[in-house]
Amino acid sequence: MRSIIILGATGSIGSTCINAIIGKKLDFQVKGLVSFSDPGIIALARTFSCPYLLMKGKKDGELLEFLKENRADIVLNGIAGSAGLKASLDVISLNMDLALANKESIVLGGSFLFSEAARNGVRIIPVDSEHSCLYNLLRAFPDARELVITASGGPFYNRSNTDDVTIGEALNHPTWKMGRKITIDSATLANKGLEVIEAGFLFGFPAGRIRVTVHRQSVVHSLVKVSSGAYYAQLTPPDMTLPIISALSDGKVSIDDIVEPLDFTNLDLTFRSWDKKQFPLLDAAYMCLERKQGWPIAFNMANEVAVNAFLDGRIPYNRIAEIVLDVLDGNWASEASSLAEIEQMMAAAKELACKGLARCSCI
Repeated sequence: MRSIIILGATGSIGSTCINAIIGKKLDFQVKGLVSFSDPGIIALARTFSCPYLLMKGKKDGELLEFLKENRADIVLNGIAGSAGLKASLDVISLNMDLALANKESIVLGGSFLFSEAARNGVRIIPVDSEHSCLYNLLRAFPDARELVITASGGPFYNRSNTDDVTIGEALNHPTWKMGRKITIDSATLANKGLEVIEAGFLFGFPAGRIRVTVHRQSVVHSLVKVSSGAYYAQLTPPDMTLPIISALSDGKVSIDDIVEPLDFTNLDLTFRSWDKKQFPLLDAAYMCLERKQGWPIAFNMANEVAVNAFLDGRIPYNRIAEIVLDVLDGNWASEASSLAEIEQMMAAAKELACKGLARCSCI
């Protein structure tokens, strides 16, 4: 039996994981559960007869101590946002493998995160559906020359005017049911930008060899192009269960019939381009991957501030991209070689983004 700890156990990733373990009767031992805010974790802990940690109001270092006392074969990091970086580094420092759904850990941590993982002999296995797909495709085709990441396009792909977008409209994703912040990121395609940066660091591909195509059905999760010019892909229904359980099992737990099979008697697959003017944050993310250094950090933190302000009703939807692009106009040409240096850049980017909010006279 493979032992796991779930960080963000009451969020969308954690809930999907737990439902699969219970519903599919998978051969996992849940060694610990962590939530940042939801007291419902107490009932979950009783279900699995395991310890839990409710992080709300807890002191710095509490998670590290919990992980020390409750070790597992692999830890699922389903924490949302920039808070996930410190958690990922805590897991790595304890030499436990990391199933990573928190893309911000890679965007913020960059080369430092992977150097720490290598130093501690830790494997980072991606959980994002696109990166899980690429992870498996690249094992089959290690000489792949190009990565193609699919995007649903969000709720506004065919909407030319987004001046009067409401919060409710932005949260109405056509395909996926996710947390509020990632759903807004999917609407602006900032999430796809974060995934481009994530893919660059995860797989060692430059920005010029990573493409994004809009695929509204969310059935093809990613593709790789090999030397012959052929493309290979993974197709499943839009369900996060497979990438989560695949990462946790790592070939050591049977995962038969995890997702429903596709019905090929009535299946349309379309692929389209995306407009740089309509989705400037995806275009900006490519620039951040090309430059690396502090630019991915600035992109992530400015976007986080702007999205939270939109969800709080303090700025209009179109102001999200404006705030992020204003922050990226700064000089982020510094390489972070420690968590402290990363946190300094995070704070600087957050401060600039907050100043941008203060200049907004709308709403």
